Amino acid sequence: MINSSKLKSIAFTTTRLEVANVDSYLVSGLLKSQLLSEIVSLLSPSVAESLPPYFHDINTESDAEVWLLKMVSESHLFSVKRKGFDPIIGFVFLYESDNATAHLGYLLAESSWRQGYGSELLFGLLKSCRDNQLVEKLIGGVDIGNVVSAKLLEKVGFVATQESGNGVIFYECVLS
Repeated sequence: MINSSKLKSIAFTTTRLEVANVDSYLVSGLLKSQLLSEIVSLLSPSVAESLPPYFHDINTESDAEVWLLKMVSESHLFSVKRKGFDPIIGFVFLYESDNATAHLGYLLAESSWRQGYGSELLFGLLKSCRDNQLVEKLIGGVDIGNVVSAKLLEKVGFVATQESGNGVIFYECVLS
């Protein structure tokens, strides 16, 4: 069984990254405004290209707030920052299942691509989940055209399990 309170409190650092729940941004009006502005910057057309429709056309802070409310109501949402720097460079989403499985989503700002942040982020997440016995299995869905994301999941230990029929391939990583 997933330990929801632990899953919600995931926070970890890697060599270059800091990952924490976005709840800390939501308690302060100033931080929330900063978060909304960063969401608009992050969700560029290139970043959102292979993501579900509700990630597209986030062009204003109002759009970002609608997206943010959807994300925090449906998942545990975590910000990704470079150590010692303010702007958020990405997000991790964990959706709980009924059993010991969580569904994983992630994205990085286009300016952070091809620098090793994706693998560093996912290796750190897997280590945190294992060390704290948070879930037994993570599942990530990747658009069939998103070869880079598929290779990234395979690099960190995920295995392709099935194609959904709607252009998404599911990968899973058993942690227990």
